[in-house]
Amino acid sequence: MQVVNNLQDLNKALHVETNKSIGFVPTMGDLHDGHLSLVQRSKEKSDFTVVSIFINPTQFDNPNDFSNYPVNLEYDLSVLKKYNIDLVFIPKFKELFQQENKVNFPLNGLDQVLEGRHRKGHFNGVLRVLNIFFKLIKPQYAFFGEKDYQQFLIVNLLAKNQFKNIEIILCPTRRLQTGLAMSSRNSRLSPDQQKIASKIYETLNFCKMNFSFSKIKELESVCLEKLKDFSDPEYFEIRNSINLSNKINKEDKCRAFVATKLSNVRLIDNLAIN
Repeated sequence: MQVVNNLQDLNKALHVETNKSIGFVPTMGDLHDGHLSLVQRSKEKSDFTVVSIFINPTQFDNPNDFSNYPVNLEYDLSVLKKYNIDLVFIPKFKELFQQENKVNFPLNGLDQVLEGRHRKGHFNGVLRVLNIFFKLIKPQYAFFGEKDYQQFLIVNLLAKNQFKNIEIILCPTRRLQTGLAMSSRNSRLSPDQQKIASKIYETLNFCKMNFSFSKIKELESVCLEKLKDFSDPEYFEIRNSINLSNKINKEDKCRAFVATKLSNVRLIDNLAIN
């Protein structure tokens, strides 16, 4: 496993692998089984897997959230070594963003709802760093988790507009036995708080079991009240799975999306409900 920290070494490592298909898994570190499921999928799909570890400050709307983001680099590298990852890229901010050549293209409103409404500038920061990574690494495949479904839709749009040779692959959400979606933020919750947080998934499943096109607003309200019983919810919304519109027709595939805080730790999740 090669570990590189600068662009010169990255280019050298990738130059040797020109005849191999490259899979890319972007992470911010503090790896858990959700990340590793993306890594495993890349190893199955690609000849050569690159994992980045970079806490991207441009996607944090809250400076405290950025400063509190967990760092566990020694552990991350030991785990990736066990997975026989080909290349780990751990760039420095200044050198990475010196490569930036900003792109502008319509996001069709995908960045204006849900997380986009509650985390101003978040998706702009995500697109900025992925635009740089995609240009540097030139992968054939990039892997993203379903837990961040809205991000997947936006990154997929980036690929279709700017990187037509990159296939964005959506991988299922990995969950604890309780149903809580795996997240680096979970480490900031006590075991008892994690058990309470599993009620987020219970609420999503309640929504799925009781879904009706004629009672969407009523169901959103009921689920929001359920979240209030144990947390401080920001939203619970049912949206079209393709364009995230809340104008839903009976032939549409739908998802329920949730963001809530538990002990000041912000958690998100979503579930296909029909």
